[in-house]
Amino acid sequence: MSADPFDSTVPQRSPANWIAYVLAAATACGIAGLALDLKHESLHPYRWGPNANASLQNMRGDALKEAYKQLETTGRQGGSVALGVIAGALAFALCLVDAAALRRPASFVLIPIGAAIGAAGGAAGGQLGTHLNLRLEAASGVVATMGESIIIQTAAWICAGLGVALGVWIVNLGRRPILDTLAGGVLAGGLAGVLYPPAVSLLFPDENTDRLFPEKGLFPSNPLIGTTAAFIFWAVFTGVVYALILGSTRRREPKVAAPPPNASV
Repeated sequence: MSADPFDSTVPQRSPANWIAYVLAAATACGIAGLALDLKHESLHPYRWGPNANASLQNMRGDALKEAYKQLETTGRQGGSVALGVIAGALAFALCLVDAAALRRPASFVLIPIGAAIGAAGGAAGGQLGTHLNLRLEAASGVVATMGESIIIQTAAWICAGLGVALGVWIVNLGRRPILDTLAGGVLAGGLAGVLYPPAVSLLFPDENTDRLFPEKGLFPSNPLIGTTAAFIFWAVFTGVVYALILGSTRRREPKVAAPPPNASV
């Protein structure tokens, strides 16, 4: 009969520390970001139909409304896919290192569920962030300002952060307090959203990085557009900041295995 993982006589191990979190996040988000970068241009808003290439300035009435509706629909889909994939990869990596540290078979079984919850949170955050982006640009007529970019990123990453944190908590099987883990997820997502816009504007000042994710990547369809690592930076930087904060949240102290009962004479 297998030992009960919650039995006090079984040695209880702690989840992985922040160093393992950061290394796992950098690797997973980097791979996911590179995979997304291959299809980067398909993540941006686009239009279809007979007026797909028509200028918005020359459109009026229902045609213009339909054009904006198509842009919002495809933009939200792209944002959902981009952040969903990054958050899913991040959740998978953090769940994996915690399961390896805990060495519980049940934790390994729960990794896909944790990754799926993280991806769902990221998809919701991508929808919200893109929706805010499009609304702000429509209201002002220009690209988002630094303050608006921080709002967009923070809202998106708080949603993603909740999903990742919940996925990590499930895999930990009680080794992380749920309130501390979820609060850490919100804080980590908020800091990732606040720190990313100024950081990317300093490192890539000539690129359009004011939206949910940068406009250009490493694999443009037209070589004349030029290449940039801004998209990879978005994927890795936000994931690493998130992992650094969540990996530092409180854990429950591991239980010490109880000594075996004395054998009766």
